[in-house]
Amino acid sequence: MRKIFFISTFIFVFINCFSQVKNLVPNPSFENYSICPYYYADYIYYATPWTQPKAISTTDFYHRCSSFPTLLQIMSDFNLPHTGYGCAGLGFNLSHNDVWREYIEVKLSEKLETGRKYCSGFYLKRRGYYAIDAVGIYFSDSFVVQLTDSIIPNIIPQVSNPAGNILYDKINWSKIKGTFIADGNEEYMTIGNFVKSQFVNGALDSGYTFGNSYYYIDDVSVCDCDDFKPKLGRDTTLCTGQQLLLKANVPKEADSVNYTWQDGSKDSVFLVTQPGTYWVSVYIEDYKITLTDTINVNYEDCNKPIWIPNSFTPNGDGLNDIFLPVTEAELENYTMLIYNRWGQQIFESHNINKGWDGKYKGKLVELGVYTYRIEATIKATKERKIFNGKVTMVCN
Repeated sequence: MRKIFFISTFIFVFINCFSQVKNLVPNPSFENYSICPYYYADYIYYATPWTQPKAISTTDFYHRCSSFPTLLQIMSDFNLPHTGYGCAGLGFNLSHNDVWREYIEVKLSEKLETGRKYCSGFYLKRRGYYAIDAVGIYFSDSFVVQLTDSIIPNIIPQVSNPAGNILYDKINWSKIKGTFIADGNEEYMTIGNFVKSQFVNGALDSGYTFGNSYYYIDDVSVCDCDDFKPKLGRDTTLCTGQQLLLKANVPKEADSVNYTWQDGSKDSVFLVTQPGTYWVSVYIEDYKITLTDTINVNYEDCNKPIWIPNSFTPNGDGLNDIFLPVTEAELENYTMLIYNRWGQQIFESHNINKGWDGKYKGKLVELGVYTYRIEATIKATKERKIFNGKVTMVCN
């Protein structure tokens, strides 16, 4: 008999299952437009499909496609946008009686699902002389309508900047973010100020006694929070001596991620050297959520031989009646073909447990030498093996 050994080597196996976040906000960074803004800024509905709740409003759209020098100077002075080439701008006058508010809104690419947790947010930078805390996102099953310039009444946003956290920064972009459980069928989002003036915390810049509040908006997002779940990959089997480098593979959109592995280690990767159940827990600071994933890793001896007989005796005595390779290795994608001396295929099997009984079309073939071809993949290593040889059918 022939002995054919599988030789395993010491290797690193990397699992690359990179997660992807599906942002349900179309044109989230205001890159696309139907008309390039020209004047100081232009209408938000030029940044299709974004629009505004009030038919006549001055909600602003900025884009570096413009050739108007003043607009480009504004974008340069305030380091706009956060990413790409475009952004939006909202103004609020909160001096008395909720004089006027601006909002932007958009239809999501798909409806939210009942009971699922969603992560949402946007980046914001101040321009006006009056800094406030009350900015948020409201999700609804239809477009919000603003009948007057004043506040849209009776709305509680699902995602809000925390009360008392006044958004002063004119230099750096701040992120407004949060999570919420969808009621179901929410398909529209509206961004703006939904809090009455008397309940808004704010502060004027030094030297000013009056001033409007104005903020730039960019990179709006809403996604299923499970999109941030780490992906360790499928359960797997390795050869003895191999190592597996597990990667948490949290999407790049997740900021401030803290990792904890089953042994308490805090790196983003973990090196497996023995069988077991491995898990990683990730805490995403932006959304205050914790997500986990688990993988089972097994080991086996990949140096197990395949025994291929060089003869067999199909005489019905129960001893060596079937030509069949023997191995303890776990194989997949198995094929065995048998050919006669003229090259005619007379047997085929895709089952490692089904061998050749010496028959062709139900009748024993002549005694003599036959050619075989055996193909198989070692499940543990995914290595493809091909064996060609001869077997003799003899009478015993």
